[in-house]
Amino acid sequence: MIIEAGEKGLLQQDLWKRLNIDSRDGSRIALRLAKKKLITRELVTVRGRKTYRLIALVDKLPEEEKEEEKKGVSYERRLPRAPKLDVKVNLKTILTIPCTRCPHLKRCAPGQFYDPAKCPKLTAWLQNKVIKLRQQRGASRAIQ
Repeated sequence: MIIEAGEKGLLQQDLWKRLNIDSRDGSRIALRLAKKKLITRELVTVRGRKTYRLIALVDKLPEEEKEEEKKGVSYERRLPRAPKLDVKVNLKTILTIPCTRCPHLKRCAPGQFYDPAKCPKLTAWLQNKVIKLRQQRGASRAIQ
């Protein structure tokens, strides 16, 4: 059922209803499938209730794959979708990143002559941000 649902996936609560099982058994089944890396579980809220969207990471069940591998057909596992992050970004902070003013931006890439991992300006900027963040956290803890 989860494979048939495709990339959209299937809500865990809908799976329970289709299989006519209780939520406890449904959760255990979903956890076992996730542990075997056959599915991924994404936390979602539907009508004010938290549930999981189950998304298949395979196109076929392992038994079907074995049969077809004997015939010379192979399948690749899909990568799980990246989690959706609710991040608030301050434009002023982005504009302070040294990369926005760097003359080498177009030539900068990992493993190249201009490499962000080796950039002294970017490293200093990040270290400064970490120091400020630690100071803010320390100040907020002192208030509490």
